[in-house]
Amino acid sequence: RFQRGDYHIDVCINDYLDVFCPHYEDSVPEDKTERYVLYMVNFDGYSSCDHTSKGFKRWECNRPHSPNGPLKFSEKFQLFTPFSLGFEFRPGREYFYI
Repeated sequence: RFQRGDYHIDVCINDYLDVFCPHYEDSVPEDKTERYVLYMVNFDGYSSCDHTSKGFKRWECNRPHSPNGPLKFSEKFQLFTPFSLGFEFRPGREYFYI
């Protein structure tokens, strides 16, 4: 869990980062729910909170009333991926999400 002002975590190769999307009971009106799009960006994009220059969409939390509970996305920090939508990470580098 992140603390205010400390938005940094250290991970190792083969670790996972789990992102849980906001989830609401059916009684909560649509206009009172939250939705998020998470982007992987470079340092400049992170610093300016701008995904448009060199960022790309990783996940979209767009089903706040999902019948099976909150959506969960997992990022595996791996050197190689067999999946076309997977991302390959290198030890010692920094990666940024907004």
